Order: sequence, then C-alpha cells, then structure tokens
Amino acid sequence: MEELVERYPVMEPEDEKLQEIMEELRLKFKAVCASLGVKLEYDGVLIDSERLHLSLKILGKEEGKMLKSMLGCCKVYISESRNRLALESIEWAAKRFSKAPIVNKFEDETYNRVGYTLVSKLAPKPSGDPCPLRMAVLAMVKAAFETIDLELHCGSHPRLGVVDHICFHPLLDASLEQMAGVANSLAEVVGSSLQVPTFLYGAAHEERRTLDSIRRELGYFKPNSSGEQWVGGPKSEYLALKPDKGPPQVTQEKGVIVIGATRWVDNYNVPVHSTDIAAVRRISKRVSGRGGGLPSVQAMALAHGESVTEVACNLLEPQEVGGDRVQLEVERLAKEEGLTVGKGYFTDLYQEKLIERYLQSVSAEEI
Repeated sequence: MEELVERYPVMEPEDEKLQEIMEELRLKFKAVCASLGVKLEYDGVLIDSERLHLSLKILGKEEGKMLKSMLGCCKVYISESRNRLALESIEWAAKRFSKAPIVNKFEDETYNRVGYTLVSKLAPKPSGDPCPLRMAVLAMVKAAFETIDLELHCGSHPRLGVVDHICFHPLLDASLEQMAGVANSLAEVVGSSLQVPTFLYGAAHEERRTLDSIRRELGYFKPNSSGEQWVGGPKSEYLALKPDKGPPQVTQEKGVIVIGATRWVDNYNVPVHSTDIAAVRRISKRVSGRGGGLPSVQAMALAHGESVTEVACNLLEPQEVGGDRVQLEVERLAKEEGLTVGKGYFTDLYQEKLIERYLQSVSAEEI
C-alpha cells in the first residue's frame, strides 16, 4: 500500500498510470476494510468513521498479513448453455466449496457456451492444506464430464472439449507463480484421475507456451460443419500435439482440456450487423496484433445468430489496450467495409467487482 501511495502521480494528473494505481489502491483498501469488519455503503462510503480511522492507523500491520490480500481467480469455460440440468449440476458441485464461490456467470445460448468465474483466498506458501479454488474447479470439471457429451454438442463458438478452457489469474498480492502451481496441481488430477488429455500454457507451462499456439495446432479455429458451426467431438482419437498430462488419445465424449495461468485477460466482443463472415474476418485480422493491428489483442470472427457476426477479442494487456480502443478500431474498419457495428460487451466483470462480490460471499472471519 505504501509503495502505491509513493508511486501516485499527485503532481501529474494526466499521467496514464494514475488510473491503474488508483484501481490497485481501491482494491487493497476494500480488502483491508473487509478483513477488519469495516462496513461500506454500496457507493463505497464508510459507515463508521471511527473504524475507518482505526483501519488507517493499523493498515501497516495488516499489510504484513499477506494472507488477507492474496486472492486467486479462476475462469472456467464449459461447452454447454442449453442443458439446464447439466448447468445446475455443475453449479451445485461448486457450491459445496463455500470458500471459493462463483462470483460471475456468463451464458451465451447461440455459442452454446458458459463461463464461470471463481475467487478464493490463497495460502502465502505451499502447504498440505487443500486449496479451495482447485477443489471447487475440480468438482465442476467432474460434474461437467458426468452430464455433458461433446458428441451431442453444437454451437458457433470453437471448442476442444466439454471443459474447453480453464485459466487462473492472480488478484491483489497473489503471484503468478502461485496460480501456476494451482493450475499444475489441477492438471495432474484431470490428466491422471479423469484420464482426459490436458494441455498447459502460460506460467503453468515450463516454456510459457501460449494458449493460441495450442489451439492452432489442434485445429480449434476451423469450423467442422456448415454454417460456421462446431458440431460433435474430435474426428480422430489421435492428437496433433502431445498433451502435458493424461493419455495421448482423446475420446469423442470428453475431448481435451487446456489449463493455464496468466495475468488478467479481458474478453470483449463487438457485434457487426452482417452475415458476411469473410468481411468480418478481414476486420478481425486487422484488429489483432497478429495481423498488424492493436498490440496484445487477439481477435476472430464468429457467427452469432441470424444477422450478426461478432469480432471476439482477447485483450492480453487490458490496461494498455482496453475495450474502448478495440470498439473504435472495429467501428473504423467496419465503416471501410460498409458495415455497421453495435456496442461491444465484456464477458466478465472488472477485477474490482469480482473481489467485491467475493467479499460479500464470505464472512469477515474467513477473509
């Protein structure tokens, strides 16, 4: 906290780092207030000014207790959104682990895909105690495999398996190495016990392999059916890439799973009012860093309903290139193509809001 205060550009209000530092200060402040039982109004105003004074007075001591501000986040993407019984089973499995609550859920029936976000406190050092975040996610994975058959799945979003993608992110004072450890621990169980081919990326992989490189080698970006649809399971039991964990063969019912650990990534989708997939692909390529567009942005064109094609983006460094900038660039490129664009949207909440929901879900004694 002291370091952030010292870095705050008081005399330079136009400094581009100001907002980033302010967000970090706000997150730390809320975490410390929650740990002390200091209640906040919804708009962030403290109810008890005396307790605020006390909080600030002993803030330095609380900073030493890193446990209270080390949080881990996990995003779990599952290839299903139309089977309500399956989703209920997956969510019930997670609810058994109250220390790692689901703090956000994003469903898209057209893509036939759901994304869950979980947050949990982390231990400052590796210990023999079970990690609530890993246990909750593992329970969700097991429930998904028990209730979803990839052979029966179809949608306009690419996927490699029933549980398509799991990514761990550090929040507050947690480290990327901590999240990589949780990711590897989960991958070991999924690969050996559940016998599902498992690929690692980011900090969870010894060579820091990227998510998109795995997906390209496994044919993730190529629809396997007409109408820009992905239908059924893998066409072959043999994989083009050797998995890091689990068997070398894949089953059509489960597919494969990709697990990683990275810094925070935002997902931002921009609807283009057109079914001209070729035109939207040109836009997506020009938006992406790979195509010479915005740095740290990955983009692809996906059919979304009868009259819309989306530019679906991963923002790998959202503090540098955010949704607003992507929106403006897509609008500019679409205009060149003679196409109109709708307002884009994020598929998850901001880190601050996720932490806020987490703090609301657990008691002050458990934080």
